[in-house]
Order: sequence, then structure tokens, then C-alpha cells
Amino acid sequence: MIKINLKRLLSVLVLGMCIVMHAATANSDTSEALENLYLMQSSAMGAIGNYYMFSGLQGDSRYGRKIDANIEQFEDSVGVLTSSRNTVVDAEALANSLVIWQQFKDLLQINRSDFLTVGYANGRLTGDLSTKATEVKENLQNLYDQTVKDTNFRVSAQTAKTRKMGLIIKSIVSEYIARSTSNSVTSSFSFNEGGMGNQAKIFDQLLNQLKNESISDKRIYKLTDQIDVKWSFISKSVANYNENSVPFIVSSNGDRITKSLNTIGKHYSRKFQANK
Repeated sequence: MIKINLKRLLSVLVLGMCIVMHAATANSDTSEALENLYLMQSSAMGAIGNYYMFSGLQGDSRYGRKIDANIEQFEDSVGVLTSSRNTVVDAEALANSLVIWQQFKDLLQINRSDFLTVGYANGRLTGDLSTKATEVKENLQNLYDQTVKDTNFRVSAQTAKTRKMGLIIKSIVSEYIARSTSNSVTSSFSFNEGGMGNQAKIFDQLLNQLKNESISDKRIYKLTDQIDVKWSFISKSVANYNENSVPFIVSSNGDRITKSLNTIGKHYSRKFQANK
């Protein structure tokens, strides 16, 4: 009788361990998927901003390389999402997003090629490029939200803030550069709902919240403070984009802010998952 009970107990324990391991794996896969869906949005917006820098600086090869890096990062994330071990993202919805990405990528290559061969890009195609960049971001955000809902996954509040802030800063920087370096066709295009000023206010609010929440963590608080300094430096230019245009300064500081936000977001994500 004792042996039978022991066997039953062991069976229950093994089953329990399998369930826990399956849940942990599912959580890990979902966390990884969401991070990569965010990175894909960030890469797309980074690519359009770097394109405007590329064209505004007469085909500067530095920004050509940055565009290539954005494309590579996007497609590395696609590789993660389409790997056999990660099945939490809806395959059909992802495929639809990738069709739009390919259209964006094709337009990007056409515009770059035109600029290098004839010295300027077709204004209509550049406008199409901007529209397509927004479509890529919106489709991937819908897929991100759908994945959260389908998996009932909880994202750290701080990580959610950093991702929202990361996309805001990318959108603001891209629009600022477009307005500073482009012709009337593309300078009238907006990447920001309600305008750059409205998104800047939201960024301010989220940054203040993040700073208050990180006071007890010296390393993270230092990063948020550094973001605050850089944001204060460029936000004045963003507010007055028609005066004394400084696209290089806004672009480079925007990249640094994004990098710090990603570091903070990963920190809180690991901490949140570890405490589940």
C-alpha cells in the first residue's frame, strides 16, 4: 500500500513539474515574442528616420549603413518569431504584417537607389514610403496587442512604459527629420497621432512616472535621469522644428534614448517574470 501511494505521489509530482515547466516555457516564448514585435516596430521607424537623414545629407553612407542595420534587426526578429520553438504569435496576422514590411522595404530600396543614381528621390514614392512605415508600425502593434490578449500574458507596467516611450521617441525623431530635411510632400506627413507636441507631452508624463518608480534602483534611476537630460536637450528643438533645424542632434540623441529605454525595459521584464 505504501509503495502504491509513493508511486501515485511521484506521478503527481512529475505531472506538476511538467505543467510548471510548460507554463514557464510558454511565458518565456510570449515574453520573447512581444519583445521582438516591439523591436520590429522600432526598427521600421528607425529605418524611415535614417532614410530621411540619408537623403537630407546627400546620400551620407553612415545613414545608409544605419538603414541596413535597421533592416537586419527587423529580419532577425522575424527569424525568432518564425522559429519552430515560438508559436505564440498568430501566423496569418504575422504574414500579413510581413507583406506590408516587404512593400516598405521595396520602396526604401527604390528611393535609396534613385537618390544615388539621379541625385533625388521621387516625391510621390517618398510619400508612399512614409505611409507604408506607419502601416508597418500599426499592424505590428495590433499583432502585439492580439498576442497579449490571446496568451493572457501580463507585461511589466514599467516595460510597457518603456516600449511606448521607445515608439514615441522614434516617431517624433522621424517626423522631425522629415520636416527638417525633406520637400513639401513629405514634410507635411505626420507619424504622430495628434502631432509631435501631443506625443511629446505623453512622453514627458511617462518619463516622470518611470523616474519616480525607479528611485529605489540606483542604476535604473541613473539611466532614467540620463534620458531626462537628453530629452530636455532635444525637446526644445522638437517644439520649434521650423527654427534652427538640428536633425543630426535630434537623431543621435533619439538613438541614445531608445537604447537606454530598451535596457530599462529588459531589466523590468526580467524582474517581473522572476517574481511571478
